[in-house]
Amino acid sequence: MLRTPLCDLLGIAAPVICAPFGPWEEVELAAAVCEAGALGSVGTAVRSVGQLREQWARLRGLTDRPFAINHTARPLDEEAFAATLAFGPAVMSIHLAVSADLIARAHDAGIVWLQQVVDVHQAEEAAEAGADVIIAQGGEGGGNGGFVSTMVLVPQVVDIAGEIPVVAAGGIADGRGLAAALALGAQGACVGTASSPRPRWRSPANGSSASSTPTRSTP
Repeated sequence: MLRTPLCDLLGIAAPVICAPFGPWEEVELAAAVCEAGALGSVGTAVRSVGQLREQWARLRGLTDRPFAINHTARPLDEEAFAATLAFGPAVMSIHLAVSADLIARAHDAGIVWLQQVVDVHQAEEAAEAGADVIIAQGGEGGGNGGFVSTMVLVPQVVDIAGEIPVVAAGGIADGRGLAAALALGAQGACVGTASSPRPRWRSPANGSSASSTPTRSTP
């Protein structure tokens, strides 16, 4: 199986991260991803701390492998963030802003920090703040993406990151996208829509494949 240094850092067998889908139920999907050897994720948006704790306990009951809990920095739910630190997942991820203070708090709890960025400026902030992994999300990604294409952004972030592993996100749907990301210097890929377990239909007009229902988005 393909391995990169990212795998050793995150304790996974394959250099793939399943993106969190915000407020949608994702426990079973995250567990399946973890059991397959990648890194599953769950979001924290629009849920009470009690609901989140129930989800995390259920996920931990389904897999003993590492998984990530995601937060959004604007606005940050401090109660949910503190509860996550107390729960102690192997990995935390965040998007929309870079905070050296939050990264330090996670590190104090022994948690690996994944920082999503959408441009060079954020990548510089993430590297300086001490992020363990930088996720470079291009404009093709769902949710909170930027305006730079994934395949343009990734090598720019790799140049800034130095020894910090970079993960490519946005528009990566199969092994070809992962191979392209690796060729640009990334150590793995973060996929969202491609992980969504929804039926797909083939257009009679052009034979292209698309989701039969609106797909969930990568934050």
